[in-house]
Amino acid sequence: MLKTNLLLSLCLAVLVGCTTDSGDDTMGDDDGGVDPGGPRGMVTETGVSTLAGWSDAGYKDGNRQVNLFNNPVNLAFHDGKVYVADFDNSKIRMVDGNGNAFTIISKQGFSRPFGMTFAGDTLYVGTDRDCNGMHDPIESTAQMYGAIWKIDVGAKTATCLIDKIGRPRGLAALSDGRIAVSDFAHHVVQIFDPASRSMTTIAGTFNLTGAVDGAGAAASFNQPYGMAFVNGKLLVADWANSKIRTVSLDGTVATLGGSVAGFADGGMAGAKFNHPQGMAAASNGDVFVSDSDNFRVRRISADGSSVTTVAGNGTGGAVDNTNPAQAQFYGLEGLCIAPDGKTVYVADGNRGEAMPYNRLRIIKL
Repeated sequence: MLKTNLLLSLCLAVLVGCTTDSGDDTMGDDDGGVDPGGPRGMVTETGVSTLAGWSDAGYKDGNRQVNLFNNPVNLAFHDGKVYVADFDNSKIRMVDGNGNAFTIISKQGFSRPFGMTFAGDTLYVGTDRDCNGMHDPIESTAQMYGAIWKIDVGAKTATCLIDKIGRPRGLAALSDGRIAVSDFAHHVVQIFDPASRSMTTIAGTFNLTGAVDGAGAAASFNQPYGMAFVNGKLLVADWANSKIRTVSLDGTVATLGGSVAGFADGGMAGAKFNHPQGMAAASNGDVFVSDSDNFRVRRISADGSSVTTVAGNGTGGAVDNTNPAQAQFYGLEGLCIAPDGKTVYVADGNRGEAMPYNRLRIIKL
């Protein structure tokens, strides 16, 4: 008993957030409490902060001091809220401006969400598994198990529109309501029509890797990931090539920036990336990129002429800082931007590893 009381006193003295709560944190709820990783810092007016989630993986709704995620991988911004692909929980969550988390979709068969985009008020989500939550057990070039879902965020309903399509890791809404899709497993860029539920390949050839510019099937990618639709063209994070590519809707592909994997800001001709992954466009045309193996968030100017680093010091970690250049990220996969272009949200997950990174980060520019 003496040892227990001493331990509790020490915990309170150093404010490490010890708690005697033995409740189950695997279920979503709204109760209070102290985060198992310790007190969480404030969301600052400048620099990088933690908006929601913490080191521990789990599933818990509620305020930012208690909520938990399990490898959040992508985000979409709509009506002042951030929608989260909570990958290893197989759920869509929503986080408001105060960091409060709510579950939007938790449905049997809805499994491993990744790509996300809003078209009007409708959220489209790509999952790594099919409409029944099934996964092709054979790891091969025939990995045709992904699906695209239509989410009504108000009604909290999810409808599977198409499956057996590959691995839809990047989604971007076009101006006509169709959805551009990057198939990470098969190295192609496609267009999905929600009205007809049809998929058409516009660039690249199934199962052919490369970094060739050209038109349609003559072009090639190597594991294309995030996308943004800007000024009538798609910008594609060509992950394994460490390049940023542009794709016109007629299928014409060109390299905008990047050469060998590395890190260099400045003019686009000399810029370097290291496995760029997530992409999101601001209202002024700037495009933000999560540069995964540089552990930085980069910005491509609206005219495509230059690249700058907006946050991250190049070392993997989870460090908040009012100076964004001194902050650290780890998973930094998907990201999204508030309409003012001054607030960037980053899904800072664990990269599928058993690592203590399960956060949503916020960058105030």
